[in-house]
Amino acid sequence: MLTIAEVQKNFGTQGELIIRLRPEAPEEINVNEPVFITIDNLPVPFYFKSFEAFGTRRAKVVFDDMEKPELAAELIGKTIELKVTEGKKQTNVRPSLLHYKIIDRENGIIGIVTGFLNIPQNPCLLVSHNEREIIIPFHETIVQKINSKKQILQVALPEGLVELNER
Repeated sequence: MLTIAEVQKNFGTQGELIIRLRPEAPEEINVNEPVFITIDNLPVPFYFKSFEAFGTRRAKVVFDDMEKPELAAELIGKTIELKVTEGKKQTNVRPSLLHYKIIDRENGIIGIVTGFLNIPQNPCLLVSHNEREIIIPFHETIVQKINSKKQILQVALPEGLVELNER
């Protein structure tokens, strides 16, 4: 599963919710496919009744069978996930990150983003580094800042990660 959003708050009287999309969320979400929200430690499929993106990372959504505000309110604070195929290279998951420069706070320029691996619970960036492709986890503890204007991902790579990929 790939976490794509968090439910932030209710909006309106028809079960509308405001969600905040994460950087690794696809730019276009297939509203005909289910998303999953964990309830009582089980992933529960939800289908969109409506999905309206606004701003840079937000959307107003309504889920099927959740059209009452009191039902929708139970989802506030929950994460929304997509089911993905393990290990399948996906360059379309986050195309806006393709060609971004990866800069480590200690080691400088690492390389350029060439793709994305949708590994459940561990999405990863494919990065061109010294004429080789390395894998960098796309995780909030590693990706410190995304500068869309300059197309830069500032990272804090764990010691030895680049060398481990070069073997």
